[in-house]
Amino acid sequence: MMNDLRLIRLAITLGQHGSFARAAEALDLSQPSVSRGIAELEASLGVRLFDRSHKQVVPTAFGRVLLERGPAVLNGAADLRSEIRLMAGLDKGTLSIGAGPFPGETTVPRALAELVRAHPGLQVQLTLMDPQQVALEVLAGRLEVGVADVRGLEQESALVVEPLPPLRTWLACREGHPLARAGAAVTLDQALEYPLATTLLRGEATALAPRGRAALSAGRYGEARAAPQITLNSLAAARLIARHSDTLCIVTADCLADDAAESRLVQLPIELPLLRTSYGVLTLAGRSLAPAAPVFIELLRVVVAQSRRAQGEGVARRSAARAHRR
Repeated sequence: MMNDLRLIRLAITLGQHGSFARAAEALDLSQPSVSRGIAELEASLGVRLFDRSHKQVVPTAFGRVLLERGPAVLNGAADLRSEIRLMAGLDKGTLSIGAGPFPGETTVPRALAELVRAHPGLQVQLTLMDPQQVALEVLAGRLEVGVADVRGLEQESALVVEPLPPLRTWLACREGHPLARAGAAVTLDQALEYPLATTLLRGEATALAPRGRAALSAGRYGEARAAPQITLNSLAAARLIARHSDTLCIVTADCLADDAAESRLVQLPIELPLLRTSYGVLTLAGRSLAPAAPVFIELLRVVVAQSRRAQGEGVARRSAARAHRR
């Protein structure tokens, strides 16, 4: 393609000057180079573009069409190169991301905020969906990057799976909830007497499923799953339900912060090692990523690390407060 553009530029210059010698001088080429280039272009098109004489070079009917439309072709090619350079520099481009509810409403938006602040011309599409659907959309090539629960995906050879460091999650309830009034004496058995609104429970978290209900099922990749009493794919919806009923929800420290500051939700003091995230980054193996994708992934790593540090500081403060009360 680039050679064709070079030959079109030779022909346009020749048409403007009407002489091989003057065209060669304008292009800083030898006259034989210009002659060979025009001959190559004519052979490629299968038509004669110029009539030659000792006095001048005159475009044929075919040549006049090329001289009329050729500049637009060259300008279009220049625009294309500029577009590609802009994309490579992240000044312009697109990025499609799919995320499960927990990362999609916490760490992923924070990473995206950093990305678009640095590259405001970037066009981003973020879709929140069931974690298992995220993997399927990445496999289908409809998503550039997925961020979701990666348990069971390690053996999927068509995916590149990068687990992210786990974040602690907590059970939360409204400020006036009976469990909130019970204080530090709350047990897991007491908590399980109340409805739970969250996503499908996976792995060890299936222990939080309603007692006596045979809700266990196997997901596409073989991981154990169970349905809570209220199954949804929105942390915002789960928190809203919890604020206006005795339903409990599962939250990370990040998404609880605003509700806790306004005394809308409180964290239950139940220490459960099973309540940890299992997020990871999913990309399609063998696919060249858009320039913005690796930048977003690195920003996500930074945000998760910040959340873990903040989480550790919060745990230390709560431990100190409990020790002081004793």
